[in-house]
Amino acid sequence: MCNAYGTIGYSRSAFVHDLLGIPRNLDYDRPRKIVRPTDQVPVLRTNGGRVEQLEMRWGLIPAWSKQAPDRPLTNARSESVEELRSFSEAFRSRRCVMPADEFYEWTKAKKRRTFRPTQEEFLFAALWDTWRDSERSISSCVMMTTAANDVVAAVHDRMPVILRPEDVRTWLSESSTLAEIRGLLRPLDNELIVLEPDELQSSSQTSLF
Repeated sequence: MCNAYGTIGYSRSAFVHDLLGIPRNLDYDRPRKIVRPTDQVPVLRTNGGRVEQLEMRWGLIPAWSKQAPDRPLTNARSESVEELRSFSEAFRSRRCVMPADEFYEWTKAKKRRTFRPTQEEFLFAALWDTWRDSERSISSCVMMTTAANDVVAAVHDRMPVILRPEDVRTWLSESSTLAEIRGLLRPLDNELIVLEPDELQSSSQTSLF
């Protein structure tokens, strides 16, 4: 699974700008940030029929959990999402999108490899929930994963579920059927993603896939 990705913190897609009702020509002068599990990350979700952008913790805490777990749920396998208590209700009614500029995977030799979109940005399919105790409320999200396409398979056998812009409304809509949602849980087309040339640096960070 993906356990790190890069984002400037805001969506740059003209399509997403239209969803949010904000100008397309905003110039975000922010450096790319590498985010990891338990970081606050930008997400898109519906609220009262409108799409909003906000930040959530990456690492799902189901609402029914008695306490916040030490190890966050950062990835949800699309093949079993409807069978697991941690994800099944959120899959039906609490879907969101995690915008990203790139994501990373590590080889067996611990070299970091970078995957980037051939178009504006990646739009990761995700789920969210809100956990509360007597002192705090934490909204958190989990990234959906699927089998790797041919590009990602050169490094790993899994990849994030990446939505095409035209599928975002279906994923976020409360009126979408489960059959429609299931149909989006597929690998991204090969031509929409590129593996950057081998990077010189190595990392001690191993994959959580």
